[in-house]
Amino acid sequence: MMLSSHNSTPRSHVALHASLINAALIVFLSLYPFSGWTDNGLPLFDFLFYPLPYYTRFFDDLVNLLFYVPYGFSLALIRAPRWLGWCLALLLATLTSVAMETCQQFLPLRVASNLDVIYNVAGAAVGATLATFPLMARVWQQCQQLRRYLFVGDSSADYALLLIGLWFMTQLNPAIPLFGMVIFPEGLPQPYVSPLSDAQLFLSLIEGGSAMLNLAGSLLFLTCFLRQRQHQVRAVLYFLLTVVVLKLITAGALLKPALFFQWVNLNVVYGLLCGLLLVWAVTRGQRWPQTIFALLCLLLSQVVVSFWPLSVFQPDVLSLFRWRYGHLLNMSALVALITDLWPVGAFTCLILSVRRQLNH
Repeated sequence: MMLSSHNSTPRSHVALHASLINAALIVFLSLYPFSGWTDNGLPLFDFLFYPLPYYTRFFDDLVNLLFYVPYGFSLALIRAPRWLGWCLALLLATLTSVAMETCQQFLPLRVASNLDVIYNVAGAAVGATLATFPLMARVWQQCQQLRRYLFVGDSSADYALLLIGLWFMTQLNPAIPLFGMVIFPEGLPQPYVSPLSDAQLFLSLIEGGSAMLNLAGSLLFLTCFLRQRQHQVRAVLYFLLTVVVLKLITAGALLKPALFFQWVNLNVVYGLLCGLLLVWAVTRGQRWPQTIFALLCLLLSQVVVSFWPLSVFQPDVLSLFRWRYGHLLNMSALVALITDLWPVGAFTCLILSVRRQLNH
């Protein structure tokens, strides 16, 4: 969700869209599940002047800080000069945080906190400083040079990089398999009528098929924006390594120790191997076939997932974790939201890319 440009006009639009995406995620995470609204009768902004809470949770404070870092980063890139972008980022982040905490006063499962506002604004300040601090200018200049060297020059590649950053967030739930889009079949809803006589085989095919199509679609989404074919292998390896590291970190932090490898099984492994073979075959060709196949894989992945009968929120899935129940629901809901909306953004970006290729 972070960007690396300060001056160019197309990139400023990407920064604006990144800010809107970050704001939408913040609203969702702050107010989910959007139910049980009640008026407690307290003055709206009194919580801002309460004494700071004596007992705090390190994890909550860390999330409040980190979630606003990309928000402040993208806000700071909307306007130039740097000092104006930094001030704008802090102002808008402060207004966003105060608005979210104020709304939480009307939710029975939420508590409005002035400490949360402090951590939110501090995170935004860190992000804005990283985006505008003069000592970081050389770093971002190198990032821009690397982007121009590796990826195609049109703005669709900028949006693709933004979407790739969002895609990694779909892998943050270790109860969902590696590159998978469905949870493991711990049980079947009853009554359940399978399209195949063997219901377990049908679920295994969906499990492996969704992993294959998600891997192929996401990797082809990446490779079709690369400038030269020689960069494909390295880009794919880095992409795969990042996903595996994310799964290892989230599994170690969230799952019970005995369930550390809950996110992988033979069905998923077979699906991933088939997906890699498909990517290898498609990337032998030019850019436009990769773009078309990326569209097809993403479309078919949605079709396959539509046959899955289980919910990611069922109790036997939540029992895999060692987190608090409320945190699990928020995290699972956020990942599910991004997973549902990401293909829409990817389709749009790929269609924009196809139009650019046809025009050239």
